[in-house]
Amino acid sequence: MIAFFFETRDIRSRIAGLLAGSELQETECRKTFQEMLGVASVAIAGLAECSDTDVTWLRAIVRQGVGAPSCVLVTPLSLERLQRLRRVESNRFHVVWAEEIEDRLVDFVGRIEPWHRDPLRRLGHRLLRDQSLHWSLVKAIKRTCDNGGDSVAPPSSVGELARHARVPPDAFRRYWRKEMPIRYGPKEFLSWATLLWAVRQRPVAKWDTIARRAGVRRRTLERYSVRLAGCTLATAGRDPALVQRHFEQWVARAPVVDTPDTPRPVSIPLIQRRTASPMPEQRRLMHTRQQDTRAPVDFAGRLQALERRRQKVQARRQGRILEVAGSSGW
Repeated sequence: MIAFFFETRDIRSRIAGLLAGSELQETECRKTFQEMLGVASVAIAGLAECSDTDVTWLRAIVRQGVGAPSCVLVTPLSLERLQRLRRVESNRFHVVWAEEIEDRLVDFVGRIEPWHRDPLRRLGHRLLRDQSLHWSLVKAIKRTCDNGGDSVAPPSSVGELARHARVPPDAFRRYWRKEMPIRYGPKEFLSWATLLWAVRQRPVAKWDTIARRAGVRRRTLERYSVRLAGCTLATAGRDPALVQRHFEQWVARAPVVDTPDTPRPVSIPLIQRRTASPMPEQRRLMHTRQQDTRAPVDFAGRLQALERRRQKVQARRQGRILEVAGSSGW
């Protein structure tokens, strides 16, 4: 589900038209919008002014925990707004200028929304992107949260996960306690990963077969379902969304440990350009840390370039309107 808050009817109609095929839930109430974030995959906020108060509100939204959805702001382009928005330091915060909604929004949401539908994959993505973790934890998170599809079950024990990460189990637990930002143990993390995987397998296999592929007994899966999701295994199989909601609530309740923040640049488009191929995790972190040492950005020049682009878009729209009017005999 995509949560959508809007302040003006113009932004509402434009975004609703572009995302007509999506599961879009709209609201004009900020309180309702914040309540929707608990079950949303992506959040879109359409603001007319983007004042200092609005920026404070946006900062509160993007700091709601590692399981919170990414937030996309749609607002008119101006140098003042650009300067204010740079205070929102989060990898989960993105800006699409109102002047280029038709060109960028659908493609952008289409790239980030699919992996948000899987809460475990989203959690792993956030942990790897927002934190600088020991390499063994990086390997473990990738193996557990994004193991290349459902053909391979998650590790069934901490020992198996440590062997995959190529460190002794005791060392792995020590790295986990020291560096993981959420204070849940690796065993509970693996229990959730196994239950979520098992529920996804239910339409094509029986529980006994699923348990055998997961490396556990069926009774273990039943215990996971009752303890973690508060329901029987049969109920979990009939309603996978119920299990996902309980997992998202578990992540939201997770005690979070403050860790030294790495620089978190907000994704604000200055000049439309093709994105480069993704960098490996270590190079990406190095690239992020080096951004503040570069030469100052020519904001005025880039703003002028965007303004010229906006004028071209308006000219094309005006030309289409005149063409339609002429063919209609107006």
